Amino acid sequence: MSGDIASLTTGLVGVVLTLMVFSRLLGDNPVFRVVQYLFVGVSLGYAFVVIYHQVLRPNAVAAIAALNDPVALGAILMPYLLSILLLARISSRQQISWVANIPLALIFGVGAALALGGALVGTLVPQLQDSARPIGSDPIQAVGVVLLVLGVVLTLCYFYFTVPRKTPAGRVVSIGAQIGRWLLMIAFGFFLAGGLLTYLTALNERLGFIVGWVRSLFG
Repeated sequence: MSGDIASLTTGLVGVVLTLMVFSRLLGDNPVFRVVQYLFVGVSLGYAFVVIYHQVLRPNAVAAIAALNDPVALGAILMPYLLSILLLARISSRQQISWVANIPLALIFGVGAALALGGALVGTLVPQLQDSARPIGSDPIQAVGVVLLVLGVVLTLCYFYFTVPRKTPAGRVVSIGAQIGRWLLMIAFGFFLAGGLLTYLTALNERLGFIVGWVRSLFG
């Protein structure tokens, strides 16, 4: 019996919070802001707990264990030192706040390198390899490979601006750019449809949750 009461109570909380989020459809209102602040607060609290148990506490134990090893101790304490330097941004004094530029430069430098490496290894190189697939004996597959290569070339023509459009080569590039523009619009349409489908799936799940909870009251 107590389990049913707990289930109904947690379900009621979920239904109320869901309806509070849906109130945003009526415009910005205090009810939506309350659940928004609640979500941010719970997220920050959860993040702090995760950071404490998975980062701060294990590193503190490792630092105590590495007191006799200066190199290992320095490697453990260096991230904490860089984090402390970030606190200099709290001060408005230029003589102190510039210290935060050191960890910020490392963060942006490493982030840019990871983003560039990820774009090359995870996106550009696989696309180039997929566009250069060998044509097999299957006619349908061969047509697909040819269409893929043509689509890539025509799409790249849309971003090719260095050829004068009045020359013969420029007119060919211009025609290819027009076709590439339509290909881009079709691709963006598919991406938008995929995102919309994700939102509709989430909405359907929330509505199904509310209907299921109401049925459980009268079931």
